[in-house]
Parts: sequence; structure tokens; C-alpha cells
Amino acid sequence: MNAHTVNTQAATEWQFKLGQCISHRDQPMPSLVLTRVRTTKGVEIYGVRSFAVADPQRDRVMLGEVLIDVAPGDKPCEQCLLFRTALCPGGMLA
Repeated sequence: MNAHTVNTQAATEWQFKLGQCISHRDQPMPSLVLTRVRTTKGVEIYGVRSFAVADPQRDRVMLGEVLIDVAPGDKPCEQCLLFRTALCPGGMLA
């Protein structure tokens, strides 16, 4: 098999969707996925905007492997500026 061949099924599946609520796996960082790219080696890189209450750096570029999915009402939601507002992607479910 050619080392440069890309699995087309894997190339179309993403760990996170655009507009999805995510956080950092090691500390709360309530954020939304704004952009995503995949390197030629298959590494997913996401552009995220942090909505943490106190965060001096709102926009970041993060590796997908350090991000986790956040369900509405999870602990990172409590530190999110959008929590329980009409702009919350999880709506008023939380």
C-alpha cells in the first residue's frame, strides 16, 4: 500500500462537528468549534473560540486529541458565557 494513500472513509469522518461544544481534556475550557483541518498524516486540528468567563486568549488552534465533547449541562457549561442563554448551542436543555 502506498504510504500517501488516504482512507477516504476516515477522511470524511471528524471527531467534532462545526459549532459543537467542546472543552480541553485536562481543564475546563468551554469552547465552540469554528474551523477544522486535517493534516496529510490524518491529524485533526481545530480552530476554537473559548467562551470561558475569564479567558485572555479567546481564539485557539488545538489538536483534536486534547479536546472532549461537552454535553449540555456538563461541568464546563457552568463556566461558559453562553450557558443558559439563547446563544447556547445546547439550548435551554442545560
